[in-house]
Amino acid sequence: MARKEKQVSAFTRFLDARYIPMEPRFRLIIAALILAVLVIAYMLIFYMPYYQEKEKLSEDKTKLEAELATVRTKASTLQQLEKELAETQEMFDNKAELLPQGKEIPKLLKDISALGTAAGLEFLSFKPTPERPKDFYEEIPISISLKGPYHSIGRFFDSVSKLERIVSVGDMKMSSPTRENNEMTLKADCELVTYRFTNEELANPQAPAKNPKKK
Repeated sequence: MARKEKQVSAFTRFLDARYIPMEPRFRLIIAALILAVLVIAYMLIFYMPYYQEKEKLSEDKTKLEAELATVRTKASTLQQLEKELAETQEMFDNKAELLPQGKEIPKLLKDISALGTAAGLEFLSFKPTPERPKDFYEEIPISISLKGPYHSIGRFFDSVSKLERIVSVGDMKMSSPTRENNEMTLKADCELVTYRFTNEELANPQAPAKNPKKK
C-alpha cells in the first residue's frame, strides 16, 4: 500500500513538473485511470490467454472423464455379456448331448445293448429304420425285438429313458409269454426313437393346382 502511494505521489509530481498543476483529486483520478489501464492491459496480454487455456484444459478434462466413464461402462457390459455368452455356450454344450447334431447310431446301439445285457435280456434284432425329417430336427427310429423276464424288460426301458441322449419308446407289443425258471418270459417288440438336431425348417409343400374351369 505504501509503495502504491509513493508511486502515485511520484506520478503527481511528474504531472506538476511537466504539465500544469492540478488539484489533488484530479491527479488521483488520472493516476487511478492509468493504473486501471495498466491492470486491464496486463490481464488482456498475460492473464486472459492463461485463463482461456485453463478453461479449455478443464473442458477437455471433463470430456475425457466422461469418455472414460463411458468406456468403463461398456467394458463392464462387455465382460457381463462375455460371461453370459460363456454360460449359454456351456449350457448349450451340455444340452447338445440330449439332441446332438450327429446320428451316432453305433454308439447308441452299443449303449442300448449294454443296458439290455445288464438287465438279463436277449436281443433278437436291432434294425435302424429310415429317418423321419421334422422342422429343425430329425427322428431316427430303431426297431428292436428282445426277450426276457417281464420285470427285466421294465428295468431295461427305465434305463433307456435315463440315457444322456433323448430316446423315446413307442409301438410296444408284448407276445409269446412262457414260463422259464419260475419266471414269466415275454417277447417285446418296440420302436426306439432318438433325435438329431438339424436346424432346418422343412419346405412347405406346394399348394395343389386348381382345376381349370370348364368352358
